[in-house]
Amino acid sequence: MSLLILFLCISLIFFLLICYNSFWYGDNYSNDNKLVWISSFECGFLGENSNINSFSVNFFILLVFFVVFDLEISLLLNFPFQGSFFKSLYFYNMFILIICLGYLFEVLKGFINWEN
Repeated sequence: MSLLILFLCISLIFFLLICYNSFWYGDNYSNDNKLVWISSFECGFLGENSNINSFSVNFFILLVFFVVFDLEISLLLNFPFQGSFFKSLYFYNMFILIICLGYLFEVLKGFINWEN
């Protein structure tokens, strides 16, 4: 128990030290526009007053689909090891059918359309 209290005290000291430093030294960098190295830099860097939306919704939807289908594939790999193959064959086929219907729905609704 004393080790836990020691760890919490050390963590609290580090937290307060970081808060102290950011409070007293943080203003040195906020008003200086000459320090470009503090700002984020990307290829094709745009100015601060640019109103261009750089967030791609199509890319985000593709990312979500990839994560969902990747999770489904990892679940599919475990089906043969979950006991008797014929007991899980019905659930395996239903799972594949749900995946295929979901993908067909996404294609027909135009969610996976890169023409926009």
